[in-house]
Amino acid sequence: MTEQTELKEATDTKIVKMIVFAIGVQEYCIPILSVREIRGFEKTTTLPFAPPYVCGAINLRGIILTVVDLAVYLNVPPQTDNPRRVVVIVESKNGVVCGLLVDRVIDMADINLNDVQAVSEDGSCLGGLVLVDNRMIGLLRLETVVGQLVTDTISE
Repeated sequence: MTEQTELKEATDTKIVKMIVFAIGVQEYCIPILSVREIRGFEKTTTLPFAPPYVCGAINLRGIILTVVDLAVYLNVPPQTDNPRRVVVIVESKNGVVCGLLVDRVIDMADINLNDVQAVSEDGSCLGGLVLVDNRMIGLLRLETVVGQLVTDTISE
């Protein structure tokens, strides 16, 4: 391989650092740059007329944030008795900040976006699947989840 070919392959490779978390037995990931912080799950304040996947709101240093239970959103039985459940505070590209309740954070991984296998149509919250160390990980479309939250909240 020539030096130019190696350089071309290096620039074609789109590696993104992702945070990997579990919802039930399935693992999912989102870009680490969209994560503001990870905090323990605390009791939320119920929001009347909210969609079923919204477990409520929390106060984060004076900012009120909506928390989405990703298990309910993804139609997976939630592990309510799991002490390792945490809230991942994320910010979408549109600047919307919310919390994602996950069963547990597993690790970080460098995901090559060229290796992602598409599994669903546009508009789905799952952007595809990727193999990492023989584990099948779902690539979550954060913009779709947050967009759904904003749309549902406004339409209520």
